[in-house]
Amino acid sequence: MDERIEEFVMREELIMLTAAELDVEHCRPTNFPEPRRVYAWVRYPSKAIRVQAHAIAYTRTAVKIRFLEPLIKIQREGWVWLSAVTPAHNGHDERPPAAS
Repeated sequence: MDERIEEFVMREELIMLTAAELDVEHCRPTNFPEPRRVYAWVRYPSKAIRVQAHAIAYTRTAVKIRFLEPLIKIQREGWVWLSAVTPAHNGHDERPPAAS
C-alpha cells in the first residue's frame, strides 16, 4: 500500500489539451450517443503512453476520452488531439502496444 501512495505522490502530471487549443468558441464539442472504445496516446512531461479508453465527445480536431490511468488506477478524462486516437477493433480485448 505504501508503494502505491508513493507512486501517486511522485507521479508526473498528465498533460491534456488546454481550452485555447480546443477553441470551443469556434469548434463546438459534440457528445457521442454512446462511448466508443478507442486507443489513445496520453502525455506526461517525460513520456507518452498508449491507453485503452472510451471516446465520449469530439470536435473537428480533438477527442475527449475517459480512461483508467495505468499506474494509479484512477479514472481520468480529458481532451487529446484527434490524431492521437485510433478505434479499438470490435470484439477484441487486446492490450495496446507498449509505449517506446
